Amino acid sequence: MIVYIRGRLDGPPNARAIPVRTDHGRIEARAYAPPSVLAQGDDVVAASAPVAVGVTHDEHIAFLGPWPSDRPDPGGPLGLASTPVILLPDRSTVDVALAGVDRAGRSPAVARLEGPTLDLGLAVLRAAASGAEVVALVDAEGRHIDLVRILGGRAVVALPASDPAGARAWLGDAELGADIPVPITDERVSAEIAALGLETTHQLVQVDPTPALDAVGTRVDDSSLRTLTAAASGLFAGRIAVGNRRWREAVDP
Repeated sequence: MIVYIRGRLDGPPNARAIPVRTDHGRIEARAYAPPSVLAQGDDVVAASAPVAVGVTHDEHIAFLGPWPSDRPDPGGPLGLASTPVILLPDRSTVDVALAGVDRAGRSPAVARLEGPTLDLGLAVLRAAASGAEVVALVDAEGRHIDLVRILGGRAVVALPASDPAGARAWLGDAELGADIPVPITDERVSAEIAALGLETTHQLVQVDPTPALDAVGTRVDDSSLRTLTAAASGLFAGRIAVGNRRWREAVDP
């Protein structure tokens, strides 16, 4: 369950952490995107949630942005409630990822956000509250995995690079695990991903990217690792959206 922490900015923010003075003391909330222009003493909000790491649950706090003290919480206790957020480091792969979402998700409502968006946490919560069944985060960074997980979403990663060093560097800024779809149509790509040893932290999921590639008129043989993983990520996120639709309809018919 997510707890929204109200407070006031208690010093200059930096790229990694933002100091917040609450009624119960001072906390450091991790920054996941550029904050709005803030001055010391401004009302702000953060989100705190226990996130499973192996067999334990560690508490993580994400800075969300400015928030008037007299307004209701920016989200519910379930936050994104398992809404899939596709992390797309390469904007050239957006079309094939969204084609996969549309094909597997039966045309779900999709919100597109930019990784550098101010107060990104609040923007993601607003997107889900407005009915988005899938969020596509373009120019995503590895640390956004943690933001999505803290807010109760499913982080679905389209791997950013074909070389092991590049992929590890991008993922290295995340503390939490994500779903990483592995395209099964290319043995070379599958072997490259397997060699990264990601399964110790992340969940690898085998996905056939062909339906998304067909939708944009691209052949498997002509596709780069970025394109294949983006296609697989879109299809996987679409399937999650369909599953979410079923349980939400059962809970609130």
